[in-house]
Amino acid sequence: MPALLVVLLMASTAWAQGQVVLDDKRHHLGIAGQPEWDDFASDQPEGRELKLGFVAQANTREATLLIRQSNVKLDWPVRLNGRLVGRMLPMDGALWHTLAVPAGTLRDGTNTLSIESPGKPDDVVIDRIELDDRPVRDAVGRATLDVAVSGALAGDPLPCRITVTDPDGVLLPLWAEPGSRLAVRPGVVYSPDGRARFKLRPGKTTVFASRGFEYSAPSRALTITENQPQSIELSLRREVLTPGLVACDTHVHTLTHSGHGDASVDERVVTLAGEGIELPIATDHDFFADLSLAAAKQGVRSFFTPVVGDEVTTPTGHFNAFPFAIGGPVPDPRIPGWPDLVRAIRRASPFADAVVILNHPRDLHSGFRPFDPQEFNPVTGEHRRGPTGVDAIEVINSGALQSDPLRLVRDWMSLLNHGERMTAVGGSDSHDVARYIVGQGRTYLACGDDDPAARASERSGGAV
Repeated sequence: MPALLVVLLMASTAWAQGQVVLDDKRHHLGIAGQPEWDDFASDQPEGRELKLGFVAQANTREATLLIRQSNVKLDWPVRLNGRLVGRMLPMDGALWHTLAVPAGTLRDGTNTLSIESPGKPDDVVIDRIELDDRPVRDAVGRATLDVAVSGALAGDPLPCRITVTDPDGVLLPLWAEPGSRLAVRPGVVYSPDGRARFKLRPGKTTVFASRGFEYSAPSRALTITENQPQSIELSLRREVLTPGLVACDTHVHTLTHSGHGDASVDERVVTLAGEGIELPIATDHDFFADLSLAAAKQGVRSFFTPVVGDEVTTPTGHFNAFPFAIGGPVPDPRIPGWPDLVRAIRRASPFADAVVILNHPRDLHSGFRPFDPQEFNPVTGEHRRGPTGVDAIEVINSGALQSDPLRLVRDWMSLLNHGERMTAVGGSDSHDVARYIVGQGRTYLACGDDDPAARASERSGGAV
């Protein structure tokens, strides 16, 4: 297979009148013989990179590049005439990704668009590329839609997720005004109160409302008309009752404190409320984060009880732990050896019942995989490092899925058979607004569930 796929196009020089399609063919990019998933084993990539030649006019103002993509995980740089204009959006689902093209990037005559390989296995699909002479806001925001989502009682403010797709289920590009308290990504709007106004392109559209596993997912199909504001109402219904159980996500990050992903702390609290997570554990890397202030600021504090936790990020594994007290000592991730590390983590918590979880044990970080065959025997449950000493193990992690979804469940059972006592948990490991949905992996805990905002133990001062 060629390492580089080259496609030469002769796009109309009249593209400045609006949008032009640069390419509408399906391109599977990746490394031949190294499929990222079993699903791609029989679908050979046509190249590692994509290069498109097209004819256009020089742009004297910002223009917009639109790429319909799916199954993107790693960093794929996008260049126009050698100039970096952005990167593909890391997200598995099919979506329209928009990139601003700075003035002066395009030139009269032949231009070249390059989508470059990250150099590691990552099978991606690109099946349409368009160019629009307008800035992103104008290219995307040619129509306005108001959505109102209510609960059982009409008018009840209910945080939720609003999903906007085309008839084929592809997430559409959206635009919302800054300061709207909305968390907006392609095809996704999280609202703290069930109300959202955003802009989108004209055409056939389907709008969904949702709030995690326990609620219905009503939808409405409509045709969006340019320059004609429209509004719709959707009603969520509680479908699954969980008396005495609270929805907990034990693995939650923010860009603000972890330094990667795309969810700011303000956006994170809106997504937590919008997915119905009642007990979120803040587990930024080697940092104690308190989500209470952001939750109050965004008006969603009444929907959950935040817990201060930490993802202790070591060269030999990642460990989520909680609860901690803001201002206390953060566990030292440099401590070698799991027994000493776990003891140090417990000492850092002022609470006697602190919890330690071994995260994504089959994921590779810093060249180390906790359950690598050289470390762990999945038949006997014996680990080269001895007993893990943890309270729980992630058997579901939305950001570290296995081709065999039950593999970690079997690992957990092997540990139990070996004599270790630990709980199986699910967490999202969400760093983003829409990539790995917060609460997509979650754990239900048995405790009082009558007041989502007041599940904190009195002795902890609100820390748990």
